[in-house]
Amino acid sequence: MKNYNVELLPAADDDLDDIFNYILLDNPEAANEILDRIMTSLKHLEIFPYAGSKIMEESLNHFEFRMVISEPYIAFYRVIENTIYIYRILHGARDYIQILRNKR
Repeated sequence: MKNYNVELLPAADDDLDDIFNYILLDNPEAANEILDRIMTSLKHLEIFPYAGSKIMEESLNHFEFRMVISEPYIAFYRVIENTIYIYRILHGARDYIQILRNKR
């Protein structure tokens, strides 16, 4: 079975820092748990890169974005050759379609 490389793009890396720091203020243990959960779901993509759902938004179709959920966060990614590029990691309550449209 082919393994893919997972690469966090700068915006996704910043998202992880923001998520961790925000939760850390109230609950350090929960901050570590959520970060571990997100990283585990991203690591899973190394073996199953197409496990995430396609984003069914017409304005984004040509980018072939996929998403994987780590409640309540969603990681948005694309598979290009044998690399999985993580574009953003956002809270599911945010208007992620608009965010992805504006920051490709």
